Order: sequence, then C-alpha cells, then structure tokens
Amino acid sequence: MALPLMLLMLPALQAPANPAPANDVQAILDAARAKAKAVQEARAAHVKAGKNRKDFRGDCAKELADLNARLALEKRPEVRQALLVSKLYHLQLARIEADKAFLELIKKEVPATATVWSLEPSLIQALSDESAPGWGPYMIEARAKHPDPAIRRDLLFEYFWDRVDAKDEAAWKPAYDTLQAEFKDTKQAKMAKDILESEQKTGVGKAAPAFSVTALGDPKTTYTLDTFKGHYLLLDFWATWCGPCRAEMPSLHAAWAKFHGKTFDILSLSFDTKAEHIAPFRAQAATPMPWKHAYIEGGFTNPLSEAYGVKGIPKPLLIGPDGKIVASGAQLRGENLEKTLAKFLGK
Repeated sequence: MALPLMLLMLPALQAPANPAPANDVQAILDAARAKAKAVQEARAAHVKAGKNRKDFRGDCAKELADLNARLALEKRPEVRQALLVSKLYHLQLARIEADKAFLELIKKEVPATATVWSLEPSLIQALSDESAPGWGPYMIEARAKHPDPAIRRDLLFEYFWDRVDAKDEAAWKPAYDTLQAEFKDTKQAKMAKDILESEQKTGVGKAAPAFSVTALGDPKTTYTLDTFKGHYLLLDFWATWCGPCRAEMPSLHAAWAKFHGKTFDILSLSFDTKAEHIAPFRAQAATPMPWKHAYIEGGFTNPLSEAYGVKGIPKPLLIGPDGKIVASGAQLRGENLEKTLAKFLGK
C-alpha cells in the first residue's frame, strides 16, 4: 500500500537536525573585530606616548578565557571553527605565541577554504610563517581555492615576496603574473611591481649605493662605504619592534662571533621610532649587538631606504670589499648566514 503523500514529504519539511549556526558564528567574528579595534586604538595611544611598539601587548586575557571555556563545550563544527580562528586572532593581538597542539587543532578542524578566515586575512598567512614547512599543502589550497579573493590575493602576494627574497624565479614569476592578471589595480599588485623594481637596485653584482650615516651614540663618527673598503660589510636594516628582525638575532650574534676577527663588519641601521629605543634592547644579555650601529630617522621614508629599495625589514645585504653587492635576502638569514659568509671569508 502506497504511503500518503504527506508522509512522503515529511523528511523534506523537517528542519535539519543540526542547522548551520550562522548567527553564533557571526557573533563570534563580530566580537573579535570589535576587540581588534580596541587593541589598535590602545596601540596607537602607546606609540603616541613615545613608547616602543615592541613593548605593546593587547589585553585579551578575558576574551581568551571565554574562548577556551566555549571550546571545551562546543561541538558544532562551524562554531568551533569560528572559535578557533577567533582564539588565534586574540593570541596575535596579545602577542602570545600559539602552541603546536593548538595549531594542529586548527589544521585538523578548520579547512583551508573555511570562510571564517575572512575575519582577518593575515591570520592564515601567520600560520605559514610560524609553522612552516608543515603548513605547505594547507597554504597551497588556500591560495588557490579560498572563496574570499582578499585571502587568495594576500596569500599570493606574500608567497611572491617570499620567493623573490629566496631568489626563486621559477616560483615568484608565475605568482607575480597571476597577481597582475587576476588582481590588477590592487595595492598588492602595485607593491609587487615596486618590490621587483626595488630588488633591481640592490641585485648581486651591482655597486652598493653610497651612504653617509652618523654612528649611534657618537655624533663625531660617520660611516660611509669607504669606511668599510677592503672588508665584507653586512648591512642590516632592522628595528627593535620588528619580530622577524629580533628572530635573526641569534644568527647575527653567532656570525659575528665566528667572523668578526676577519675582514668582516656589520652595520645595523635601525628603523625604530626613536633612537632611544635601541639601547634598552642592546642592554639585554642575549642581544648586545656588539658591532656598528646607526639610526635611520624616518625609516622607510628616509632617502637611504629609497636608495637601497627597502620595502620590508629585516633586509640584509652583503657588500664585498670592492663595494659591490655579493649576497642578499634569504641567503643572509637564519642558518644560511654563516654558510654564505663562509663562502667569502672561509671557515
């Protein structure tokens, strides 16, 4: 006997057992954006008061406690994704490093194409920066398939810049072409052009642009290219507020300890807001930076930065005894620094 029509239609008329909790997700994201705005205002006030940017941390203790409590109870996948990404955002605002277990939980539960990443496009890029190489496939998927063009654009730009720094033309050129074709007239496409032009100013084999800077703490001493003639000079554009710059400190100190007795010098050029911010950093036992220093007023807007095509820091350049550039970028970062110096200075 055939079932009544109404009974046949019942499954279609019933609401899903676990509807997508769009309102809850939106509320989580809105709260995170509101907190970010408050933290940004507090940071601006901190800097306006003349304090060092590196010392600012957003006060997110309450929000992080609330997020942890909700994650312990929440079962709905969509809401958990929002909570996890929101927690990552609050950790970033508070400048707290996410532990490996939490990052693995994100990789497991939050797809590379999840819409919650649109909370702040830079969040997903931070995962790659902090956790590479394990996030490579995840980033490739997000870069190619994320539904938010802003995320695809930003990830593609960051990938392009990273590959330019690594001198990997086979990778950066298609990324650049895609930026110009799919995201033309965007800030990222323009910046990509600027970066390529800037890199040409300091390409390997080119003469280093002339400079004249006053020694930090010694107004009677001036450093120029001629000061270092006959030596290899590591020109180090940096700032105490720059996290990646601070991350290079162990490598720089190790290189100095190994090579400074030879024909080798380091000149660190600080982009700090104030010159006074440098001394407290160097007073720390781990970061004495016992080499030459100068303060570059205005940072990125200084004519010296323009001459050297500085679009981001850290930017290391190795200048040879004849004043020509012999290495740059990733060749002079992390464990590569000692390897590159050994090629020129011997072991």
